[in-house]
Amino acid sequence: MKIKSPALLSKAAFVLCSLVLIYSGTFFYPRWQHGGSEAQISWDAGGYYWYLPSVFIYHDLRGQQFHQEILDEYRPTPPDDFQYAFQMEENGNYIVRYTMGTALLEAPFFIIAHAIAKPLGYPNDGFSFPYQLMIYVGGIFFVLLGLWYLRKLLLYYFSDKVVAITLLLLVLGTNYLNYCGIDVGMSHCWLFTIYVFLVLNTHYYYQTFKRKYAIRIGVLVGIATLIRPPEFISVLIPLLWKMENISLRSITDRLQFLKKYRQHFIIAIMLGGLVISLQFIYWKYASGQWLVYTYQDQKFVWFSPHLEKYAFNYESGWLVYTPLMMLAVIGIIPFLKYGKNRIAIITFIIVNYYVVASWDQWQYGGRAMLQSYPVILFLLASLIDYLIKRKFLLWAAAPFLLIFTYFNLWWTYQAHSNGGLTGSFPTTSQYFLATALRYNLPKAIQKLRDNKDHYTGEITNPRLIYTNDFNDENDEGKIIVDNENPESKAYSVLRPEEPCEWIRAGADIHIGQKEWNVWFMTEFIIRFKKGEQTVQENYIRLQRLLNDNETKHIYLDARVENTDYDRMEIQFKNDNNGSTRCEIDNLTVTGFND
Repeated sequence: MKIKSPALLSKAAFVLCSLVLIYSGTFFYPRWQHGGSEAQISWDAGGYYWYLPSVFIYHDLRGQQFHQEILDEYRPTPPDDFQYAFQMEENGNYIVRYTMGTALLEAPFFIIAHAIAKPLGYPNDGFSFPYQLMIYVGGIFFVLLGLWYLRKLLLYYFSDKVVAITLLLLVLGTNYLNYCGIDVGMSHCWLFTIYVFLVLNTHYYYQTFKRKYAIRIGVLVGIATLIRPPEFISVLIPLLWKMENISLRSITDRLQFLKKYRQHFIIAIMLGGLVISLQFIYWKYASGQWLVYTYQDQKFVWFSPHLEKYAFNYESGWLVYTPLMMLAVIGIIPFLKYGKNRIAIITFIIVNYYVVASWDQWQYGGRAMLQSYPVILFLLASLIDYLIKRKFLLWAAAPFLLIFTYFNLWWTYQAHSNGGLTGSFPTTSQYFLATALRYNLPKAIQKLRDNKDHYTGEITNPRLIYTNDFNDENDEGKIIVDNENPESKAYSVLRPEEPCEWIRAGADIHIGQKEWNVWFMTEFIIRFKKGEQTVQENYIRLQRLLNDNETKHIYLDARVENTDYDRMEIQFKNDNNGSTRCEIDNLTVTGFND
C-alpha cells in the first residue's frame, strides 16, 4: 500500500498550489478583512455557521432573538431579510435553513476565536474580526489537508508526473481556486476534503478489508450528508468500488461480498446514521417534528432536470465558467478503457450530476460540482496520462490547457477585483463574448449583463419621441424608487410615425448607497406593447453602472425585433424592495436607424 517513489514532482506541485491558495485568500482577496456581504461569514457561509453563535454565545437556537442585532451590526445579508432561518407557524420557533455539518467542522476554530476575541479587545459576539479570521484559517487548513491527501490518493493510480499536472490544473484551472482559496466559508471546500478522505479510505478498505476503514467510511458518509443532504449519494463510492462491469456475475459477487463483510457494513451504517441523526434531533427540538424541509419554495425537479442549462448557460454554467472541466468529460474515453473502479466512479458522477442539475435554482452555478472533483479528477488524470504517452496529442492539447487555465485565473481576478467585469449573475451570451479575457472595458459594458442590445455605433439623425422632466408629477420633480415606492408608474410612449430600428430611452439617475446584490437593484425597463400584450421587453439594472452618491445619465437601448406594436412603456421598478434609494429625472425616448 505504500507509494514507493519519492514523488518529488507532485510534492513540488502541492507546495506551489498551497502557496497560490494561501495567497489568494490571505493577500489577494482576504474576506476575513472585509465587512458586510463580502465578509468571510456572510451570505450562505453565514448560514452554515449560524448554529455556532446560536448555541454557544446566545443560547437561543429556537428563539433567534439576537438575529436582528447581528444583521444590523455586521450586515452579512440585508438587515431586513433574515435568510438564515425561518419561523414556524405552529410554535413560533425559528428553524435554521442549513444543515449543521459545516458548523460541526468549523467548531474547533470557532472555539479558538471565542477564547481570544475578548483578550484582543473584540466583541464576543460570533462575528467580530477574530471569528472571521479563524473561520478562514480553519477553511484553508482543511483545504490544504484535503489537497495533500488527494495527492496521496491519486498516486495509488497514476504516475508522479500525472498527479503533479492534475493538481496544478485543479488549483489554477478550475473554480476550486475561488471556493478553496477565497470563499472557504462555504460548504464546498469542506466537502471536497471529506470526499478525498472517503475515496482514500474506500481504497484502503478494499486493499485490506479492515474494520477501521469501514468505520471511517460510515462516519464520512454521515458527515457529508450532514453538510448537504444530497451528498448521501456518496455511499455509492464504497458500495461499488472495485466493480469493473455490471454483469450478472459481477452483481452476484458484490452481493456475496456484502454478505461476507456484513458486520463491517452494519457498523458503518449505524455510525453514519448516528452522525446524521444530529440533524433530526435538532429539528425535533426546534419544531416538534423529526423531519423539516427547510428550503421551503426551493425544490428538486426530478422529472425535468436542467442538464444542459446547468453546464452551458451563460449566466453561471459550470462548463462555461470552468471550461477546463470539459477535458475531464473527454477523459471518460481513456478512463473507460484503462481506468480502475469504473463502475463506482462513472455511476457516482452520473448520479451526482443528475442530482445537481435537478435543483430548480440551477443559477447558483458550478460550485455544487466542486465536492465531487476528487472523483471527477480520475477522469482528468486519465486523460493527462493518455496524452503524456502520446506526445503529439499532448502538444495538440497544450493550448487548450493553457487557455482554460488562464481563463480561470482571469475570471477569479475579475470576480474579486475592484471594478471587475464578472460578478453576480445573471448575464448574457453577448456580455460573456464581449468581455471574456479582457480588462479595463468601459463601465457601460455592464448593460450587456441584462440586455443583449447595446448600440455602439455613431447615431445619425436621431428623432426625439418623448420627453418628461416630471416637474408636474410630484413635489420633488423626479421619480423616487425605494422601499416605500418600489415601482414607478408605466409611462406610455406612442409608436413613432416613421419606423425606427432602434429605440433609446435615457434618464438622469442618482443613487445614495450602492446596491451590490443583483436581486435588489432597480430595473430600467422598456416594453413594446400591442394592446395589453407585451411583444418585447428590454431592461438594465441601474446600480451596476453607478457608485455611491453618483448621478449619471444612463440610457437603455432596444433593437426593435417585433414591429407589430402600437406603443411603448417606460418603467422603473424594484420587485424585491431593495434598500437603495434611486432618483430618476429628465426621461427621454429617441428613435434612430443603423
